Amino acid sequence: MNLVEALRAGAAAGGWLDRPAYEVDGTLLTHAAVYDGAARVAGGLIEAGVRPGDRVALVLDDGTDFVLSFLGAAHAGAVAVPVNPRLHPDELRQVVGSARPALVVCRSEDVPRLTGFRTTGFADLAGARPVPVVPRALDDEVYATFTSGTTGVPRMCPHLHGDPPIGFRSFGSAGLGLGPGDVVHSVSKLYFSFGLGNSLLYPLTAGCRVVLNPDPPLVDDVLAIVDKYHVTALFAVPTFYARLIAHPGGERLAGLRIASTGGEVLSTSLEERLMGVLGDRLLNNIGATEVGQAFAANTPTARRVGTVGRALPPCEVRVVDERGDPVEPDVVGRLQVRGPTVTLGTGDDGAPVRTRDWYATGDLASLDADGFLRVTGRLDDIENVGGIKVHPLEVEHLLVGHPLVREAAVCAVADRDGATRLRAYVVRADLARADGPADDALAEELIASVRRDLTAYKVPREVVFVPALPRTGSGKLRRHVVREWRAEIG
Repeated sequence: MNLVEALRAGAAAGGWLDRPAYEVDGTLLTHAAVYDGAARVAGGLIEAGVRPGDRVALVLDDGTDFVLSFLGAAHAGAVAVPVNPRLHPDELRQVVGSARPALVVCRSEDVPRLTGFRTTGFADLAGARPVPVVPRALDDEVYATFTSGTTGVPRMCPHLHGDPPIGFRSFGSAGLGLGPGDVVHSVSKLYFSFGLGNSLLYPLTAGCRVVLNPDPPLVDDVLAIVDKYHVTALFAVPTFYARLIAHPGGERLAGLRIASTGGEVLSTSLEERLMGVLGDRLLNNIGATEVGQAFAANTPTARRVGTVGRALPPCEVRVVDERGDPVEPDVVGRLQVRGPTVTLGTGDDGAPVRTRDWYATGDLASLDADGFLRVTGRLDDIENVGGIKVHPLEVEHLLVGHPLVREAAVCAVADRDGATRLRAYVVRADLARADGPADDALAEELIASVRRDLTAYKVPREVVFVPALPRTGSGKLRRHVVREWRAEIG
């Protein structure tokens, strides 16, 4: 069954077709209007020559045009491929080109950046005559999202019409308990897998009301949305939650039903600070673009501080050693996940490459005796200091535990003699204040605090204060960019 057909049938059976589905910039769409609009967009796509199985790239901000274009492509039997419109022009062309789209739906300002591709605007599609849903099978491709590019070039991961219902049952329903009474807002944007589930796939399945913000997320804007629309379910990465609770008015988050977080390792010190405001409403999870949604999560009925929760059925997780053999409880090893929605990417023919085998996520983790998963870092997040491997997250989590540190990133640099040492890049939490300690004094204090808790080779030899750390659009640290700084900041 076509995903759009299944979503509309569920809305009719649940009785929420006439309830609000989306609000953005004063525009409100009911669930019924969403599907009616998708049928018109589908008609416009077919008139433009799009055929079942063709890929349609969506270079759009969060908004009703994105929602209707995504569903319109699926309605027409095509494959929606969301792309971050704020990519550098060269990267944008590279990412769009890798999707091999038959058509690109984009903002007017992006047309000059997409020369060589067939482009159209949402307005050119929305006025077409509606068409019936194009029948598709559960194993036909329906959308493809890109990895966030934390270590380099984003990679496309297609998913099938049968995948979203599995993700909703495991995470949206069993994990989060989303329902028609929820008002949802996601800081992560729709063109990322995390945001697509939070703001489109799960809410439409559950009958939620979603508040979208087309602009880059700012703390003031998110708090205003939470307050104005009485948001019950908020989604953001840990570092953004840290900014929210540190901001005047951050106590308003205490009115949330759930505060879901993921996308990066949540340090114990930050979790404790967040729980001071959010309490048990803070639910940490881990997912992957390759899986399509979270595959392990803390839930309102089963949570453990310091972990990303238990595996969400039908997904399974395990931790193995370098040989691929499962390790004992509480032993750190390599995280693997197995489930029915895992996609490794595309083959030479552009078709999805699926696997039912164990997939290595690239994370370092441990499982306790009760099945709770603790993620400690990435395999590629390792620095070499004098021939000794150092996991920078261990140092970074100590640094962000200081009240004057908002964010920190650590990497190894070589001095003039070729010897390596650690350097910490730190964003101060008191940037707007003039009464804090000088940079030199704070740097000495931070180095001394790390020296008290860690072995000497793990202690940064210097601290460089920066206004911000490089992050992807979904909020993850772009560690490969930080590593490039070592050649620029001497």
